[in-house]
Amino acid sequence: MNNDEWNEEDDFYLEIHSPDNPLDRGFEGLEELLIMIESLDERWRPDRIFSGRRKRKYSRQVLWKHLQEMAVGSCVMFTLDRTKPPDVSVHLSFQQEQKPDRLSLELRVSPFSLVREEHSADSCAERILSLVRAFAQRYPISHGLGHSWVDYCMGVDLNAENPFDRASVLEEYWLSVYGSRLLEQLGHDRVLSTPASHIETLPGGSVLLLTRPTPADFDSEEARQAQARALVHLRPELKLETTLETLRQRSLVFVPLPVHFDEDVADILHKKVAFEGLENKRRVVERFNLYRSPPVSEWLPAEQAPPPDVEDVKQAIDTYERLYAEQLVALMHSQQVPEATEGTLEALAAVDFALWHLGWGKRFSAEEKEALIPALGAWLGMYLVSALGGQWVPRRKLEESAVRVGDRAWLPFLRARHALQHGEAPLDYSCSQFFRQAQRSIRPAE
Repeated sequence: MNNDEWNEEDDFYLEIHSPDNPLDRGFEGLEELLIMIESLDERWRPDRIFSGRRKRKYSRQVLWKHLQEMAVGSCVMFTLDRTKPPDVSVHLSFQQEQKPDRLSLELRVSPFSLVREEHSADSCAERILSLVRAFAQRYPISHGLGHSWVDYCMGVDLNAENPFDRASVLEEYWLSVYGSRLLEQLGHDRVLSTPASHIETLPGGSVLLLTRPTPADFDSEEARQAQARALVHLRPELKLETTLETLRQRSLVFVPLPVHFDEDVADILHKKVAFEGLENKRRVVERFNLYRSPPVSEWLPAEQAPPPDVEDVKQAIDTYERLYAEQLVALMHSQQVPEATEGTLEALAAVDFALWHLGWGKRFSAEEKEALIPALGAWLGMYLVSALGGQWVPRRKLEESAVRVGDRAWLPFLRARHALQHGEAPLDYSCSQFFRQAQRSIRPAE
């Protein structure tokens, strides 16, 4: 796995804040801001308005017409994004009340690799700087930053009353902008003498600082040293080596780690890794590289499986497939797991992950589990029938009901019971592993 694949969850993030609100001047003020955004390079230029659940084709007139629908309390907010690659968005928020920051612009480029491509890193950096300069020509800047989104969040104190407040300097980024309040706090001359790759006084008096020429190597040793030196210069009470060591530890997050997951449950584990986020990826991958599922025990040699003992075999099968399995599909639909209806192998991993991630083996009462076992078992059994040509062998006692595949009889209802024993059981007794084991029993070469 290369760096871009490992770090595909990261974005480049730019935020700029101003004490001015263009909406105070009505459509004229908004139009001035939109013209600035429309001047972005064609490859980054938005073409859609996104607010709440509504998506509309972008135009200044359409935006102004529907602007009041985008109000949340005293704040108006919306996002301008693209309908085609690359994935670039501009989020704007306008505070109607008198607050230190009344206009906020947030630019997001996803994934981060787009700004570090060797042939375009310099042009991307210039594109970002041009936007900051254009903003500064129109509005006073109180503060701003440009950096890796994941690395930025790792430097935020989430226990603070306002974790993303920029009233003081906690970190130094690839790009930092200091407005009048911060310049007064830090000392204007001190900021201008910061060891940096580039320092520039913007229109309105704010100061822009770059620790490196481009954001491409924000996590390199050179970048970390530059960030540490700049931060310690602005905050002399900090120690350089301690600051640098903290940044070096953060850089490890972005270094790929070989992935050696158990093949039978790899799809489930990858979903968990993605959910945990890039900042936790190494820790989670290290843990799951050691994980191996318990052997599948819910099967019998076909000749040892008891025959059907129900009065009407067809009716029993209809109950499994039309009643029980549909209950599982409906439940998964309510939990935003649409894959449950698709009849693909990916659906097994999606359901396994939902059961595991939502902690149903731990959260559900004994009565709720008893209601879910028939639904999960029937749904799993249907996969053995439809995908592997299995044959139902219904029994009055559900856990004895089997699906005969080749020379084995598989017990999906018993597997479902095991999968709901405790919080980790959906992984230890996954539908995915059960299906793959059954598949290998008749197609050992696959």
